[in-house]
Amino acid sequence: MVISFLSIKTLKVEQQNKIVSILDKFNDIRIIMTGITDLEDLDNNDVMHYKRINVKSSLEDKNYEVFGSIISKDNSKLNNIYVNFGLRDFNGFYAIIKKFEETSIDITKCYVSWMIVGRPSQLSVFSPNNREFQVNYFKKSIRLKPDKLNYYVETSFPLSEGYTIIAHAYHSSTNYEPNNVIMLIKWSHNFINFQITNSPQLNLYDDFLTETEEVINIDLNICILFTDYKSLRFDINKKEKECFLIGHILNKDNYDESFGKTN
Repeated sequence: MVISFLSIKTLKVEQQNKIVSILDKFNDIRIIMTGITDLEDLDNNDVMHYKRINVKSSLEDKNYEVFGSIISKDNSKLNNIYVNFGLRDFNGFYAIIKKFEETSIDITKCYVSWMIVGRPSQLSVFSPNNREFQVNYFKKSIRLKPDKLNYYVETSFPLSEGYTIIAHAYHSSTNYEPNNVIMLIKWSHNFINFQITNSPQLNLYDDFLTETEEVINIDLNICILFTDYKSLRFDINKKEKECFLIGHILNKDNYDESFGKTN
């Protein structure tokens, strides 16, 4: 069961103090909660969807981030359906889902696998199944240009094979909803090369550039797990799926020792 502030308040003072003491030891960014949510109630004919996802244990703060992926009924990650997350509150958040191109995939037979990251001591909730995993979360401002696809991010710590990288895009200065596909191309000791493209079906990005005639600034919210996704487990809405499909795993195939030295 997920530790929550509300359940703590029902305990005796001595027990409350012991649990709070445990939470205080985890003041760093950690995995707060993981889950999988079906999309059975969506209309497969629509291009864009807003799916409300409620958490079972209310959070004590809205200062958290959500990362995730769309996965199929056979438990494979789908790269041609975009998902981002917003409108966060104490009881949950929204998954913003968009189809990028003509596809035969039935969205109602898919799932959103998601992960909340934050500080357990601040949110008073802590994932019971993933407490031992280290998490590093940071933001990187990127200036998107129409003629540029590859963008480089330097980390303040060394990367290693087996880590998992997850990134979502946000616009900090406008109300424009990004529809960017972010793919890991390669990595080195402390550099990541992302390819950032926009939906060919929803030309919001091109229209926005035409109207403003300016380069768009976005924030990349980047989460790095010091493990691969197969090590993670769902806390809620488990259904028949056992592991948490999300992000890109650093491996030998996408490693480039020379990458970063000249960028």
